[in-house]
Amino acid sequence: MNILCVAAHPDDELFGCGATLRKLKNEGHAIYTCVLCGEVNARHARPDIESLKRVSQNAERIIGIDDSLKYGYENIQFNTVPHLEMVQAIEKAIVRFTPSWVFTHHPSDLNVDHRVCYEAAMTAIRLPQRLSQDLPQTLIRRVFLFEVLSSTDWAAPTERAFQPNSFFDAGATLDTKIQALEAFQGALKPFPHSRSIENVRHLAHLRGAQAGVTAAEAFCLVRDVNL
Repeated sequence: MNILCVAAHPDDELFGCGATLRKLKNEGHAIYTCVLCGEVNARHARPDIESLKRVSQNAERIIGIDDSLKYGYENIQFNTVPHLEMVQAIEKAIVRFTPSWVFTHHPSDLNVDHRVCYEAAMTAIRLPQRLSQDLPQTLIRRVFLFEVLSSTDWAAPTERAFQPNSFFDAGATLDTKIQALEAFQGALKPFPHSRSIENVRHLAHLRGAQAGVTAAEAFCLVRDVNL
């Protein structure tokens, strides 16, 4: 299969589904990403742009990402971008990578870019239905929403809170995920920050306990077409 991760920022796919993407890569699937804010220009202590590109590419190589479509939308300003424009940007990734599965953000995240990315991605995945003469209507069979430490865990307690119903065993790939995060300068923070190595492991073990394995990544499965 072709797998596409649609992420707001270039380390979100590492936190949200890095171990799962590596697992799927190991199984022989093609892994692609669409990153809407490739330069994260508002991030505190962000490395210079050339260093950012280098560390991002290194992390992608470790995870096994085959190709990535990156855009330059402004950090923490996605809500100022016309909805149609962002939807069409993600649609270009769908046409380019023809994914069977899509991973993206959860709608309850504190980060506004994550929420807007979710809304645009969920609209964009309807593209095969709108362009049925060019893409199979059943092209995208599964859509998974992931959690991002320090964003999903800060969400308000609403009816849309992150409640996972799908899990991927990360026992064999959790260390690779952490290796990719370590390669991405500035992604990890000192313990007890939620983005520390320790808490990345803690969350994986918690999700693993919920699924009956040593470590896991958890998702909300919101589309599941079995044909």
